Amino acid sequence: MNQTRRRLTLGTGGLAAAMAFPAIVRAQPKRIPIAVVAGLTGRAGPWGIPVNDAVRLAVEQINASGGIKSKGGAQIDLISVDHQSNPQMAGTQTERVIQVNNVLAVIGNVTSGATMVGSAVAEKSRTPMVSTDLGDSLTQRGMKYFFRIGAKASHLAATAVDFSEAMIKATGTKPRKVATMADDSTFSQDAIQGAIARIKKTDWDVQENVSFPAGKVSDFLPVLQRLKLSGVDLIFHALFAPDGIQIMRAMKTLNYDLMASVHIAGAPYTPEYVENLKKDAAFVTDAVGFVPELVANNPLLANYANAYKAKYRRDLDDQASLAVTCVGALYDALERAPDLSREALTEALRATDLQAGGNPFVLRDGVKFDQAGDNVRAKGLVMQLLDGQQRIVYPADIATTKPVWPMPPWSKRT
Repeated sequence: MNQTRRRLTLGTGGLAAAMAFPAIVRAQPKRIPIAVVAGLTGRAGPWGIPVNDAVRLAVEQINASGGIKSKGGAQIDLISVDHQSNPQMAGTQTERVIQVNNVLAVIGNVTSGATMVGSAVAEKSRTPMVSTDLGDSLTQRGMKYFFRIGAKASHLAATAVDFSEAMIKATGTKPRKVATMADDSTFSQDAIQGAIARIKKTDWDVQENVSFPAGKVSDFLPVLQRLKLSGVDLIFHALFAPDGIQIMRAMKTLNYDLMASVHIAGAPYTPEYVENLKKDAAFVTDAVGFVPELVANNPLLANYANAYKAKYRRDLDDQASLAVTCVGALYDALERAPDLSREALTEALRATDLQAGGNPFVLRDGVKFDQAGDNVRAKGLVMQLLDGQQRIVYPADIATTKPVWPMPPWSKRT
């Protein structure tokens, strides 16, 4: 098992503070075991590594600032586990940290397919799981111990289509034909089905909905050639970074010009996408829940984002922001919970009512869970890659620049 354990015990100041409390408080454990179970290797790595890093930094900051003060300064003991991008291993590793490490809560599992398995294990053990994952189906199972921080995939898909419809109206240029491309993962299928449902409300001509096995297609040229010859000039994507990179390279090879390449919380926001494609990543759009610009002008929230960049030499991305907000929700619930039992923490999570910035780790829209475990405050936005940066282009009230629509043809790019 690829497992690392981080322990920060109470210092003398924390011990003195604990001694000042009644005996019942002093008896609380000095460490609160929390696990992050993520794909740190394999195709989920571009998401899993930032998630793990974001959680680690937030926990370090909480512990350094005095830990969970209502529990006598108890320190969080973070246990990081790699499920190797394997859904079945996500279940095995989740069970291991619950049974062996006796964790109070799990943050996981970075991909919706892995979380479908891992969350079922956590539910059976009555252990709260706070998740970064977006697949609609995750909160459609009647679970009591599962909490999602971000917007549902279908919500982000609708945001992507809303943006495209607004651009078409603003420019007066209607696409000739539309297509969707998605891998067969849980998230991608939930996302693309949300897009298809929303597209049906438009008057666009849908040519094809392409589905393929994630990470197993060696050559996208044939399918892209088919779409090009059929006149498709607007494509909605839901896929992992390696496939997204391969598809864009194939488009350039074919000199395949699009009105727009619109993704749904997928490849473009990962550092890997821009690092590999460089200028060829330009003008691609992605419906996500977070970009660094959202917190740049907020001193409270920028502190964490700046510390993250200083430590890891990369910007906080969408998944990392979800992860740190998971920690923010747990931090708040741990302070409010009457004791350090899983049931008490679960009830505290259900009562969460945080605005953005409610504590230094709530970097997104705030957190308030409905009965299904969805965050009713989660929203979506559209970013566009311009000069290698993620710029907010939709909705208009938070946009930081105007979108480039349509995308320039390959022949006119420098």
